[in-house]
Amino acid sequence: MSKTHWKKVVSDPNYIGEADFEQGEEKILTIAKVNAAETVTTAEGKSQKAVVHWAEKGNKPMILNVARSKSIQKVAGSPFFEDWAGVKVQIYIENNIKAFGEVVSAVRVRNFKPKISTIKCEICDKTINGAYGMSAEQMAEYTKKQYGKKLCAECATKLKAAAQNEVTNETDTE
Repeated sequence: MSKTHWKKVVSDPNYIGEADFEQGEEKILTIAKVNAAETVTTAEGKSQKAVVHWAEKGNKPMILNVARSKSIQKVAGSPFFEDWAGVKVQIYIENNIKAFGEVVSAVRVRNFKPKISTIKCEICDKTINGAYGMSAEQMAEYTKKQYGKKLCAECATKLKAAAQNEVTNETDTE
């Protein structure tokens, strides 16, 4: 059963955020361009922000902040937006960040070049990406040990949930 995260409805639907990721998912995306002064509307109102647009269709643009920009600079080897086009980055959700007097989750950019993998999930045949701080190779090896198959994060999460439901059902029938 698919569930609807409240942030998919309440948050800004035009820019990438926590609700655009499955639990533990990491995305490897290619920067198509950076608009240095794009008008964006946030909870604080309209303002000019630097925004990354992706080459891969179907992915929302990402508003840049200092942390994301520093990480992209490391990966790109340049502080200049113009040099970032064509650079692949790995983005993920970091939890428990203190910001604006609250503890929040935020989209982050890994500060290293992503390892591109073509390892396929043995259930859905999608390419396995890095997740939970692991590279694609580490994820494949971990799931192989846990489930006997190389799995993407989504399929591993489904198998884990199914196993937990099975244990719950066995407990209920005793």
